[in-house]
Amino acid sequence: KGYVVSVIDCTGHGVPGAFMTMIASFGLRKIIRDEGIRAPDKILKRLSYIVKTTLQQDTEYALSDDGLDAAICFINPEDITLTFAGAKLPLICIHDDKLTYIKGDRESIGYKKSNLSFDFTPHKISIRPGMAFYMFSDGYVDQLGQEKRRRFGIKQIKELLLENVNKPFEVQQEILVRAFNEYKGTREIQD
Repeated sequence: KGYVVSVIDCTGHGVPGAFMTMIASFGLRKIIRDEGIRAPDKILKRLSYIVKTTLQQDTEYALSDDGLDAAICFINPEDITLTFAGAKLPLICIHDDKLTYIKGDRESIGYKKSNLSFDFTPHKISIRPGMAFYMFSDGYVDQLGQEKRRRFGIKQIKELLLENVNKPFEVQQEILVRAFNEYKGTREIQD
């Protein structure tokens, strides 16, 4: 019993991006539903195997060098815990106005150079009333601004989350989307 929540950021745009999304979706369904794996670190390791073998990246004649970054959480209602593992993507936890930033491992899923024997790091957190958790892709923090031409940055997203953590999530979403759009201005969305 429990819930698996994930954020997946596939490489590519258009058809290649859609193809990677299909592989990731298929892989997650197979791993979680059919194989019954719930541990985020094990899900990531298994997903890496599925992506690499599907794209034949485990061979010397591989043509594809695509992959994905991911953040996965398993919420266990029995012991009231959240377990997180990330492939380059983070988890932010805010409780009592204190922000904890948990980095994902510096390993992606898929890609020719990724290591199939890599063991992702599980982070287990006891859930307490008033905690808020956030996962996001690098597309938000890597967005270049119209005026400054610099990345939005992790510091700015941390400040926004801390300032607005006590507001309803729907309001927080509006604030984050508005801040992102104001920052990027007329620039195209990068990711």
